[in-house]
Amino acid sequence: MSHEQQIIDKISNLGMLMYYRLTHATIKSGTYDEAMATMKSIRDKFSEINGLLRSRLVRISENEIMGIAVYESQELLEASQTKFNEIMSSMGPYLAGPPSISHGEQVMAYDA
Repeated sequence: MSHEQQIIDKISNLGMLMYYRLTHATIKSGTYDEAMATMKSIRDKFSEINGLLRSRLVRISENEIMGIAVYESQELLEASQTKFNEIMSSMGPYLAGPPSISHGEQVMAYDA
């Protein structure tokens, strides 16, 4: 993506109310590499989720990850739940327990 396109994308998102899914998951010890290989194999399927604008996965400790998914609206996030669960079901064998999931509305942003 060109620098000009990045600027246009930032401008087009200004003032846009976005809704977030925050997922905190603990990966079973010794399975991190396999879990990440699985995530890479399903990454393209995220384009099938209506309203999903972007998604990030952050490693916060050796066995913990935080998924941050940005949606156009709360309604689209809620409507995507079945598809999201279907796509993410392949991660089940790597999880030490059920993930902790929170939802929330963006209240502030900073983009350099």
